[in-house]
Amino acid sequence: MRVFQPVDPEDVESGAYIFSARKFLVTAGDGTRVNTTAVSNGGVGQMWGKRVVFICVRENRYTKELIEASGEFSLSFLDNNEYRGAIKYLEAVSGRDEDKLKGARLNICYHESVPFIEESSNVIICKVLYRKAIGTDGFVDETIRDEFYKGDNRHIIYVGEIIKVLVR
Repeated sequence: MRVFQPVDPEDVESGAYIFSARKFLVTAGDGTRVNTTAVSNGGVGQMWGKRVVFICVRENRYTKELIEASGEFSLSFLDNNEYRGAIKYLEAVSGRDEDKLKGARLNICYHESVPFIEESSNVIICKVLYRKAIGTDGFVDETIRDEFYKGDNRHIIYVGEIIKVLVR
């Protein structure tokens, strides 16, 4: 009989696939406008025979509008300690009201037409395959609903096909 050893899931995550306990930036553009938002909900896997990511973006976010317009987005992974101030700034202001990338002192690069954050250590370029608003009626554990969905600002879950992974 083979013996299995328990392993913490964090011990097998590496490179662009480290999602736990850190924020990452979701960036999108429509050809004339670019915006990014800091998120902490997401993961990677396989679905429909494709390598995919799933991310959750609040429906009131300006970045959500740009994802909808372009059908593409990037995930940029920054050192959360080194860029703590930039991430807090990105969470505090809306790209509808100002150029928050400039305010956060971050720079945009492009992979083909998809914008991403130049200061990133890892980037995942994605094409939207699926999107759906997370309904409050589907929660088996109602404490999650009660903690994260007190108002009307729900998450939109996106499943994005991984087109390219860029590693510095």
